[in-house]
Amino acid sequence: MGKRKNNINQGIITTVETDNDNFWAYNNGITALVNNYHPNDETNEIIINGITIINGAQTTGAIGAAKTIENDFFIPARFIICNDPKIIEKIINNNNKQNEILPSDLRSNDKQQERLRRDFNKYPALFYSGGRRDDKVVRNKEVFDPYLVAQTLKAYHGDCVLAYNGKKILWDDDKEYNNVFIDQLTVEHIIYVYSLSRAIDEYKIRLKTKGETRTDSEEQQMMFLSKRGSKMLLIYAISETMENIVGSKINDSWQLRFKDCSDFDKLVKKWYDVIEVVLAFSGNLLPALEGGLKNKETAKKTVESVKAIIVAIQVTLKKQLKEFISMLKWK
Repeated sequence: MGKRKNNINQGIITTVETDNDNFWAYNNGITALVNNYHPNDETNEIIINGITIINGAQTTGAIGAAKTIENDFFIPARFIICNDPKIIEKIINNNNKQNEILPSDLRSNDKQQERLRRDFNKYPALFYSGGRRDDKVVRNKEVFDPYLVAQTLKAYHGDCVLAYNGKKILWDDDKEYNNVFIDQLTVEHIIYVYSLSRAIDEYKIRLKTKGETRTDSEEQQMMFLSKRGSKMLLIYAISETMENIVGSKINDSWQLRFKDCSDFDKLVKKWYDVIEVVLAFSGNLLPALEGGLKNKETAKKTVESVKAIIVAIQVTLKKQLKEFISMLKWK
């Protein structure tokens, strides 16, 4: 299916670049729901109020990927006014969509995503699309998946259950979206949390490759990380114990970041020791994962039990994790 879509996309790009006089005849065009529209016969224009494209993401993405467009050309477009939610749903479901419209598509041009894309340019080795899709292949860069960015941020800032179960909700629901992509959110904080997520993935792979040589404690860690929702729960647990790990008050957890974000792979590896410390008490977290990560209160209670243990050993931890702590900034 992916190969077929790529072929279609390339065909659209070729038409735009070499035969766009007939583009209107070759392409299905765009279908959009609008709040209202007003034809102006004198200027031969249509004024549109409120627009959501429900069919044509592939067309617009391919046009944007074209390297050369010498002449203006026409694109077929349908504008539909409808105030009935049930009919709107049927229009979307029954439309002959070229590519599925995702919640992130509808957010990709808002001010936060524009700002974050721009700020990520400070780090040439990293790439964040902000939900924007196109045909360009990103090479030799660490690609930050927009959905995983939202999930890891939500888990780190208090709701690992929604982070695990509400992947699309975090982009679709206005309240949840605005709670994640706040004005104070920095690229550096995203790098901080996303590197933790990547470190957990790599830590799990390391345990898996050990196979039969795993110790009993490593076997317990592997069992924990193999359960549904374990990564989001672990991110939440690490977040809740971070003050005790660094041995200092953190007034605003959104300010946490690494002093130097230029080497992403290095940051990922520096998380290993922190993960190992918290995973040592993974048995305390297991009740939250029974039947999947579903209950926020249960997750909170299990994390509090781990936090109580971390508090008891925080002096030792501060020495053990001295190098990691020295790399952080939170003021």
